[in-house]
Amino acid sequence: MEEPAGGGAEPWAEGLRNSNNNASPGGWPAARGGHPLAPFGSPGTEPSYLGRVVLEIVESERTYARDLRSIVEGYLGKIIDAEEPVLRPEQVSALFGNIEDIYELSSTLLQNLESCASDPVAVAVCFVTRSQEFAIYTQYCNNYPSSVAALAECMRSKAQARFLRECQERLRHALPLGAYLLKPVQRILKYHLLLQEIAKHFEHKSGEDYEVVLEAIDTMTCVAWYINDMKRKHEHAIRQQEIQSLLLGWKGPDLTSYGELVLEGTFRVQRVRHERAVFLFDKTLLITKRRGDH
Repeated sequence: MEEPAGGGAEPWAEGLRNSNNNASPGGWPAARGGHPLAPFGSPGTEPSYLGRVVLEIVESERTYARDLRSIVEGYLGKIIDAEEPVLRPEQVSALFGNIEDIYELSSTLLQNLESCASDPVAVAVCFVTRSQEFAIYTQYCNNYPSSVAALAECMRSKAQARFLRECQERLRHALPLGAYLLKPVQRILKYHLLLQEIAKHFEHKSGEDYEVVLEAIDTMTCVAWYINDMKRKHEHAIRQQEIQSLLLGWKGPDLTSYGELVLEGTFRVQRVRHERAVFLFDKTLLITKRRGDH
């Protein structure tokens, strides 16, 4: 279970002091004392490790936004513009989910990151101020299993598979569509790791600037945790429906009334020929035995 961007800084960001002596983006205050902040490195000098970390965040976001654009324009756009319908509407919806929203968010985030002038604190603020916008990744990640299933269905159709391969060739992609549809899932779970690298190599492990970096890490860690948790709950809900459909002679309420599925497994009872299947929910323990395919 990959990106926001930033408008103006939050009120609490006013007056932040850059203890790493890096350049501030437009609208950011200069260092206290009235001296402008110097960017990472000067011409002819190697950037510090922290500078390279910030550069990696910006460059990887640029690559990611470009990949998202290729999906939106090179695949989805071609499907929509085709004279004859290539995929059914429900296939398109399942295959791409809210990829257009993800692309818009990443594009905006990239613009904000590019305006940070290699300032790690400004980069951190980009994530803190846009924290709520990352919620759109939950929808994408929850839909991802349906996307995989829809793509597998498309590849079983000669016409649809040929169309997708033609799109890939036009884009000169070495990897097929499936690899690109996975990128948002991978990206959203990587942001907090990149920000941790900033904190790890931050010069002064105290002060307001460092606190902002830590807040960005907490923000994106919570986003990753929440998405993973929602993905898990979504998968468990689907599994509950599957279990419900397999029960014979069940006279109890819908299984969802017993809360989340915590675990499932099998065990053997003494002097009983067949194993029993056990399903532990928040509020009940369900023990079943197999009857045919049920």
